Amino acid sequence: MHTLQARLLPFLIVLAVLIVPPSQAQNRDTDELGGALSSIGQQYADNYTQPITDALGANLNAGLFRTAEVGGEGIIPVIDVYVGVVGMGAFTSRSTFQPENETIEITTDQGIVEGKIQYPNEVPTIFGNETAPPDAVIEYDDKSGLENEPVSLPPGLVNTSIAPLAIPQIGAGTVLGTDAQVRFLPETSISDYGSVSLFGLSVRHSLSQYIPLSPVDLAVQGTWQSLSLSGSDDSINSGEIVDASGWALNAQVSKSVPVAPITFYGGLQYEQFGVDVGYTFQTSAGTSTVSFEQDASNNVRALAGVSVTLAVIQLNVDYALASNNTVSAGVGITL
Repeated sequence: MHTLQARLLPFLIVLAVLIVPPSQAQNRDTDELGGALSSIGQQYADNYTQPITDALGANLNAGLFRTAEVGGEGIIPVIDVYVGVVGMGAFTSRSTFQPENETIEITTDQGIVEGKIQYPNEVPTIFGNETAPPDAVIEYDDKSGLENEPVSLPPGLVNTSIAPLAIPQIGAGTVLGTDAQVRFLPETSISDYGSVSLFGLSVRHSLSQYIPLSPVDLAVQGTWQSLSLSGSDDSINSGEIVDASGWALNAQVSKSVPVAPITFYGGLQYEQFGVDVGYTFQTSAGTSTVSFEQDASNNVRALAGVSVTLAVIQLNVDYALASNNTVSAGVGITL
């Protein structure tokens, strides 16, 4: 019997996407992403993980700015430096889905054999009910000589309406009214889960510098980010399993309060975020190679927020309206 012990989400704990309670983790047999995906078909995995793609895309493209002012934030002449952490929470999408029966090709010692996976009517997504649904069954062709095989389906990992994320970021500027911001996590091994790496770069340019006596600060910003997840070395899926990347373009506006260290800001953003997944499906009869692509639902967001600067400490919070609404908050040091 196979079990999709859903380690996709615990693997993303590195980025604080979700926190899986230890009591739940102890009840699972599979300890990493590669082992989790190795026991489920493409169609099921696609639907099961789509909400985490939506949440991850919404979160990664949040918290990209705190003001539209480029330069003039810090206390060091000419160069501004920002070091901080931004936390986001994306409101999650669907909690259940209706799986369609699917046919897979399995490479066995005798050659390639087709098996049809029969699923129950309604099952939880990664953000759904934490009770496991009824088993599915792999039905093999009678000519194959293989017996039908049960497949244990995963419960939802966390029945939640919001998925959090936390990312460190560093910014520096300005050169000709332009600054840059970097998000970076080197390849990091997480116990038996495998490894994760993240890189993001934002470049922003001031528009208000071209408008004499502009009553507000205006800027435009472009961002590109990449995320990679790999299975552990002793897994059947030890290589890269998830390759995710996305970009965002936004227009920003902000206004500082003259008598207080408060800045109100907002913006419009166009964004895309996609995920490529590739893994090996394993049954007692053999293996099958599976791959699919997913796109996050967010494409356009409108956001508004406020930041407060106390000496060298800067705090901010904002809310974004999109397909997956997102709230973000940041704390950092400005020099």
